[in-house]
Amino acid sequence: MLKRSLIATLLAISAAASAQTAPAPASPKVSPSLYAINSAALASAMTYCSTKHGNLLTGSPGQACFVKARQILADYGLKKVSADVDGRCNNPATFNTCLTPEVGKLVYALNAEFVKQGL
Repeated sequence: MLKRSLIATLLAISAAASAQTAPAPASPKVSPSLYAINSAALASAMTYCSTKHGNLLTGSPGQACFVKARQILADYGLKKVSADVDGRCNNPATFNTCLTPEVGKLVYALNAEFVKQGL
């Protein structure tokens, strides 16, 4: 009898303790294309600046170009670009084949913006 009471008490305590545990916060929904879009944008800036001004060494014209290019990227609205891509590439079965030309369009658009901004 004492054994049953002890088991019941332990179960009640553990149930009360688990009921007081806060639920794990839901992770924010991350855009499926966000990392690809941001990576492509950074790679585009690095390639553009190193091709036009040389290596991105500290104090070099290439580094100065890259600093300006990063500001252009910050103002470009890459989260919106990513959301738009997610809207067009919403089928998981064809996501990668849909994403590739979207990244290509972004790279061309960014290169045109870098030229327009005089980098």
